[in-house]
Amino acid sequence: MKAKHVALLALATSAGSAYAQSSVTLYGFVDEGLVYTNNQRGGSTVQTITGQNNTSRFGLQGAEDLGGGTKAIFKLENGFDPSTGKFLQGGRLFGREAWVGISSGYGTVTLGRQYEPVYDFVGTKSAVHEWSWFGTHPGDFDNMNSTARVNNAIKYASPAFSGFRVEGVFAPGGTAGNFGTNRVYSVGANYAHGPFSAAVAFLNLNNPSESGYDGTVTPGVSGYTSPVTSPVYSGYASARAVHVLATGGAYELGHATFGLVYTNTRFMDVLPTATTPFRGGSVTFNSYEANVRYDLTPVWRFAMSYDYTDAQSAHYGQFDVGADYVLTKRTDLNFVTVWQHASGIDSTGKPAVAAISSIGPSTTPNQVALRFSLRHRF
Repeated sequence: MKAKHVALLALATSAGSAYAQSSVTLYGFVDEGLVYTNNQRGGSTVQTITGQNNTSRFGLQGAEDLGGGTKAIFKLENGFDPSTGKFLQGGRLFGREAWVGISSGYGTVTLGRQYEPVYDFVGTKSAVHEWSWFGTHPGDFDNMNSTARVNNAIKYASPAFSGFRVEGVFAPGGTAGNFGTNRVYSVGANYAHGPFSAAVAFLNLNNPSESGYDGTVTPGVSGYTSPVTSPVYSGYASARAVHVLATGGAYELGHATFGLVYTNTRFMDVLPTATTPFRGGSVTFNSYEANVRYDLTPVWRFAMSYDYTDAQSAHYGQFDVGADYVLTKRTDLNFVTVWQHASGIDSTGKPAVAAISSIGPSTTPNQVALRFSLRHRF
């Protein structure tokens, strides 16, 4: 991404002190597309929608050299919808990322609102991170597309050792008298050597309604409603905790890149409420994905993926096909089409319907969507 750089010099307070070199980068990305859906809440629609993983954004990031190979660093990143001009991520000014930290040869420690290793390491092997606007596993229940960013997070990221990198995130709950409420932790490891890479990560969300899904009322308290809109797992959002175990790998062979991803997601001790009618107990989702991307020429890229999700009593299959045409180093045209099929009984206790992520659910077991977009980086 080409960015505009503003160089700053921090002047020491006493004469004879050395100058500390600092830099701040302003950057951004605008992705706006025209989307056709054959069935969205009962009827076909044509609308403009910004990207998913490649959500339109602008941000500031910077670093200051502290000497001895150590730097102070920060990042503030906003997500917005160019269709309306509104902020995304719950209306936050810097909803995508907001953190400050220290980086050295021993690794990086950062504090603030951040991504966690399931997304950082395994999500990069998934179609949604690489190319497919629709490629999120149904509803993003496993955080492959970073629905659950972590607030109040303390994060450590190691340097690479013989191709290995590790990350850990811990966020205390911040609830007086109960250290575990809303607590989040995640760990992961990634290995990369030549054309091969593989990763594994684990995520725990205590009280996911608030710690992961931006709810404002604790399950069981008067006035609680599920903060999740996707029927794929909205009925399980009142779980005491969510555990996600994810693993994936990728291999580059010539102009092609092949990827495999598996995730196991458990909604632990679901509390029955008016909007989460599951009878109680725990629920397990297993998702399997295979994807391939092929760079036909320097300007033409094609890709496809298939993922299947066994969602306790429901099942979802999704097939994505996409193409990308590069106009310049900063601008490209993107086309993606997706078909999803659902069967069984969903989390709300009703017959499962197709529910492509970021598209309103269908009223039938099938849903098709097509998106054509223009993307520009600055």
